[in-house]
Amino acid sequence: MLGLNKKINTDSGFTIVELLVVIVVIGILASITLVSYAGITARANTAAAQSAAGNVVSKANVYYTDGPTITWPTSFGSLSGAASTASYYANSIDFSTASGNTVMAAAPAINDQVDFSLCGTASAAAATSYATITVPTGVKAGYWNFVSPGSLNTSSVAGSVSGTYTNGYNITCYKVGLAEAAVAVARAMYNESGTSSWPITAASVNANTALGAKLPVGLAVNITAPIAGTAITAVKYECASAAAGVGPCLPLIGGRIGYWDGAAVSYVTFGTGTNYFTPAS
Repeated sequence: MLGLNKKINTDSGFTIVELLVVIVVIGILASITLVSYAGITARANTAAAQSAAGNVVSKANVYYTDGPTITWPTSFGSLSGAASTASYYANSIDFSTASGNTVMAAAPAINDQVDFSLCGTASAAAATSYATITVPTGVKAGYWNFVSPGSLNTSSVAGSVSGTYTNGYNITCYKVGLAEAAVAVARAMYNESGTSSWPITAASVNANTALGAKLPVGLAVNITAPIAGTAITAVKYECASAAAGVGPCLPLIGGRIGYWDGAAVSYVTFGTGTNYFTPAS
């Protein structure tokens, strides 16, 4: 009698439907992982930026009570350009030097880049620009919030940044941008050189290790004036001379720093000079 035993082959691969389901599930898991990683990175960047801004405000408060002027710092150079032994020295902070009063409008390349704004009034009116603030009342430190939707956060403040001051005038705040950068350079030159001898070439400024350490990050001193608001990496150095536009430099007198002020080059002067000359680099 013939047997009817027959081995049935039960081995088989995945069906197309099963493969598609696996691919979809892997895609979903990958998307979740990427979104989670992006969220963690954004929060970490925001925390770093917020910490930097908080450090600036903390140092500004120390400057107010322990600084040389017993008032609020009028530029980021007052903090970043201070001696490393000063209690108000702000180390490892990259300050934004965007042109004019423009604040950060997009995520900065450096996570701890800080917008620094000076607040206050003029002596006999409300201030209309950074240059007209003669009564500082406080400072703002803005930082970029990387968490969607990204935006500039200016909640880190020191002193009075709004309202009416005791002199009766409204308090206004201005991001000083290149004007502040120029002030920082002039302040650094003054602090480093004292009154014994001012630099006589732009190259001698950039080559001075002690002075260069006091300049804003990424800022170079040139002999060519900036010609556009986007030229945030250069300011012009001119030395004091006996006659306008005529050399040589007078090393014991002073100088000035040129920067782009929206429509033209403006200057921050130091020392007692009245005539200026552009030295060779």
